[in-house]
Amino acid sequence: MGAVRQMPTPPDSSGQDNRRADIIAKATELFVSKGYAATSMSALADACGIQKPSLYHHFRGKQALVLACVMEGYDVAIERLRKVGNDAKLTHEERFRQAMAENYRTIVSSPVGRMSPLIAEVSLQFPDVARTFHDRFIMQQHEIMSAIIDGGVAAGAFVDLDRLGLKHLIFGPIVTLSLSRDMFASLDTLETHFPVERIRDSHCDLLLKLMRAGSAAETAPDRAKEV
Repeated sequence: MGAVRQMPTPPDSSGQDNRRADIIAKATELFVSKGYAATSMSALADACGIQKPSLYHHFRGKQALVLACVMEGYDVAIERLRKVGNDAKLTHEERFRQAMAENYRTIVSSPVGRMSPLIAEVSLQFPDVARTFHDRFIMQQHEIMSAIIDGGVAAGAFVDLDRLGLKHLIFGPIVTLSLSRDMFASLDTLETHFPVERIRDSHCDLLLKLMRAGSAAETAPDRAKEV
C-alpha cells in the first residue's frame, strides 16, 4: 500500500480572531473617551500597537470599526438576555428581575453601555450604524422583554398594561443612569447619588408593583401593545 496522503492543516484563525477582538476593545476605549470625530485611524493603530495598513486589513475604515465596536458586546448581551427569557425554571417575576439585571449589566456596567453617546454622535453621518444598532440590539432587547411580560400576562401573574409606556418605564431609567454615571464619573459622590444595585432593585420593585396582577393598576386594552 502507498503512503497515506496527509491532508493540509487548515490555517489557525484564532490569532486573527484574537487580534480583531483586541482592536475592538482598544478602539472602544478610544472612541468613548475622545469621540468619533477626534479619533483618527492613525491614533487607533497606535493604540493597538500596529501599523495603519494592518488596521485596514481587519477593518475597511473607521465606520466599519465603530460599527464593530457598537455591536460586538451587544450580540453577547442579547444571547444572555434570551437565555433568561427562555429559562422555564424561573417564576414570571424571577424571570423579569433577572432580565432587568441583564439590561442593567449591559447598559450601565459594561463597556458597551458607554457607547450610547458615540452612537448619537455618528447616527446622522452614518445612518447604517444607528439602524444596525436599532435592529440587532434595541428591537431584540424589546422583543425579549415583551415576551417575558406576555408570558406573565398569559399566566395571570401580570396585568396587561400599555406596552409603549411600559417600554419607556423599563429602559428610560437605565439609559439615564448610564449617562449620569458617565457624566459624573469624576465626582467622589458618584456611588452615593447613582448606586447601580440600589437603583436597579428599586426600579424592579416599582415595575413589578405596577405590573403585578391584583394591584390597583388600570389595564389598557385599547392601547398599542407593541414594544
